[in-house]
Amino acid sequence: MKALIGYKYHLIAVVVLLGLLSMGVKVRVAKPSETAKDLPRIEVKTSLNHAGELLPKRLRVALSAVSNREDLRGFILDSITQSLPKSQKAKAFEVARAVITEANHHHMDPLFLLAVIETESGFNIAARGQHGEIGLMQVMPKTANWLARRTKLPANFDLKDPAVNIRLGAAYFASLRKKFNGVGRRYVAAYNMGTVNVNRLLATRTEPKVYPDKVMGNYRKLYGALASTATADLSRHVASMR
Repeated sequence: MKALIGYKYHLIAVVVLLGLLSMGVKVRVAKPSETAKDLPRIEVKTSLNHAGELLPKRLRVALSAVSNREDLRGFILDSITQSLPKSQKAKAFEVARAVITEANHHHMDPLFLLAVIETESGFNIAARGQHGEIGLMQVMPKTANWLARRTKLPANFDLKDPAVNIRLGAAYFASLRKKFNGVGRRYVAAYNMGTVNVNRLLATRTEPKVYPDKVMGNYRKLYGALASTATADLSRHVASMR
């Protein structure tokens, strides 16, 4: 009997909870914190193949060593958490999940998508561009409508939703990557200035430079940060590119 008395408050709580449920009252049960281990696994091979299109050949061996040994999900989630404005940090897991999911789907390096987001919006989910660009990857509404049909998004999609924004931005990069036969500097530039303008430059035997340099600078910076937490060998290779 004494043992039952010790649990009386627990029993009362259960009875009250059951009563609320029977009356149709919604009771919110706290979810455990979402961690890097809850994110999708990264497809290492295709991620490295994509990095090979963008980074110097002499980095590939070092990148392979790090990416095969380290689980980059924690690094990605930490990077996003630190980069988002204070008022948006609660969205870090959602952004990380979208980045990895879309990178896997389009055979891209998720760190590349992070570099684009840094360049385009500085990780501000609410960013608006001068020409109507919206969100993390600064997608134009007109481009988004075209891409939405290709990616089978519903007609009422919200470009301000970070997962939708990243999905459309990554799909656009995948289209440009195919159009420019995997030549990194060209399809990166086309994301910013359009395919017509890139082709005009190429017709004058000029390779696009300004925007690709910004993206690649942020891309190498991410690998530099990864190197500082991974191997001294990769750190030396990245330092040699500065």
